[in-house]
Amino acid sequence: MPARAGGPRAAAFIHARRANKMYNYFIIFRDDKDYKMLNFIKKYLLLLKQDFWLFAILSIPGMVFYFTGLLQLDAADWFTLTVGAFNKFAFEFCTVSILFCLLHVLGLKKRWAFALVFFFYYVTITADIVLLIYFKERFGAKYLPTLAGGQYKFLLDIRMILMLAALYGWPYFAIRKFWLHRRSRHASAKIIAAAAVFMLVLGIISPTALRGGANSFYAAQLLPTTAAQIALDFTARKYPYQEYEILPPDLQTAADEYGLFAPDGFKNNTNYDRIILLTTEALSGKFIKSFNPAIPAAASGVLDRLVHTRPFASLKPSALSTLYGLSVIFSGHPNAELMYKNGFPLSFVKILRDNGWRTVFIRGADEEYMNEHLIFKSAGFDEIYGAGFFERDPRYSGSVAWWGLTDRKLFEYAADYLKRHKDEKLFINILTVDTHVPSGRDDYPGQLYPPVEGEDISAKTAKIYERVNMARAFANFDYDLGLFLNTLWDEGLLDERTLLIITADHPFFANVDTGSLFKNYRPVFDEVPFILVGAKSPDEAVSRDLFKSQQDIAPTVLGLAGLPAPRGMFGRSIFEETPRTAFYIKNGYVIASDAKGTKLVPFSSKKTQDMALLRLLNSVVK
Repeated sequence: MPARAGGPRAAAFIHARRANKMYNYFIIFRDDKDYKMLNFIKKYLLLLKQDFWLFAILSIPGMVFYFTGLLQLDAADWFTLTVGAFNKFAFEFCTVSILFCLLHVLGLKKRWAFALVFFFYYVTITADIVLLIYFKERFGAKYLPTLAGGQYKFLLDIRMILMLAALYGWPYFAIRKFWLHRRSRHASAKIIAAAAVFMLVLGIISPTALRGGANSFYAAQLLPTTAAQIALDFTARKYPYQEYEILPPDLQTAADEYGLFAPDGFKNNTNYDRIILLTTEALSGKFIKSFNPAIPAAASGVLDRLVHTRPFASLKPSALSTLYGLSVIFSGHPNAELMYKNGFPLSFVKILRDNGWRTVFIRGADEEYMNEHLIFKSAGFDEIYGAGFFERDPRYSGSVAWWGLTDRKLFEYAADYLKRHKDEKLFINILTVDTHVPSGRDDYPGQLYPPVEGEDISAKTAKIYERVNMARAFANFDYDLGLFLNTLWDEGLLDERTLLIITADHPFFANVDTGSLFKNYRPVFDEVPFILVGAKSPDEAVSRDLFKSQQDIAPTVLGLAGLPAPRGMFGRSIFEETPRTAFYIKNGYVIASDAKGTKLVPFSSKKTQDMALLRLLNSVVK
């Protein structure tokens, strides 16, 4: 019997047909949506594809920067060289396509004008490459002020002229050869939008950033362009400056984790009331034969003798550049910018001055460079002398050239100052200039130096020391240092109450124009020496801890002066046998190294323990 209309079987049949119709409708709708999405992606990716070779060739300098960074930061592995490289290429490709199309939208038509804009873009990339080579650090916001007072005579070098010509010739060639699609401004605007969206998506789901590990972390730091990196520096999260007498519990936990601010009763048995701190420009272990066997004995004989006969420590670097390095040295705090922008709430120079010491800063370069005469005055120096002062003195004016007064003449002035103030409590910081990057002094007015020669030097190595470069500059410095020491001994200026400390403002990382001198890399190459010279040496032995750093200089100097270090200094005296942590604040992240290992903490970290450390680094404990 047939089912009655409206019966159960009929209802089930109707329900099934309706469900099937809805399913089919859903399938059609979904397919149509997918089709539209694919069309959308295809449409906009084809816009980028039209000038693929043009944008790809314009991206090559950015890729050179990326691979240079991997090499300098020791971050090369299979992932960063493959997936990371594609990630960087995508970023760079989108960047140059946006820049190129933006110029088109703005009405630029001439190839030479497009090439000129890309020339300036490549100059920023070159600056980034140079910073990575010399300092293992990206060109960020902190280096912008250094541009105003820089020494640019090297731009007249034929090699530099050829390089600049290549920076212009490369985009001009690419544009002339591969700009095949003269589209409308409306089409260029679409490319800008498509590339911007693609960059945004890739930034959110970047495989390099999401992978984890130190190598990928460094590779991710190399993804933004130089201009973007500077912008990121300005917009990076900045924790407010805080002063504490008692740390909040989370900050105290972080301090305990890194061994900071623990009370100690350490005191030096031997004290001095005349201390000369020689912060040699860019000196590092790679220029001393004791640590780098490839250096000829004649190039570092004075420093080698001191390393083997005097109390010595090798310190991990805490900051770059000179201003930042000295700020860490004076304060014992790794956050250089926090110190000098807040009037040095911690400074051993201030403490010495307040205890009756005459505090003097003598430098070869211009004392007013980057307003450092005002900055270092706030650190506690009562007297500051630099190239401007020496140019007005007929005894020294003839020796002011290049970046400033020659080291030899600077040492002569320092020795004369010591003689004139022999009976006073005195702290002098001497900052040399002859070994300044990128290649050391190229003009020693009337000064002669013995050739670097000996049985341990080949003809090829001898030629390195015959041309202007950092190796020659440090060999000449070593000779001038020997003259300075002879003067101090001969004049009786290094008596039992006087101590000379030889160290550096920061290390030198590059291996430029030095042949095989730095081929066999060792970590000590990037560390700075700390040598104590005087008629009487400290009684205590130097700590065996491997993580002594430049932040340890401030408490060490205070201990040698017979004064306690403030509790808030991150460093400890190099004579105190205690575990310590070396901090190094870079553009956008912090490196913390101790016996447990190395930790990378980005400023943007949301981890509770990382945020506590970042707050701690932006604080001062009174």
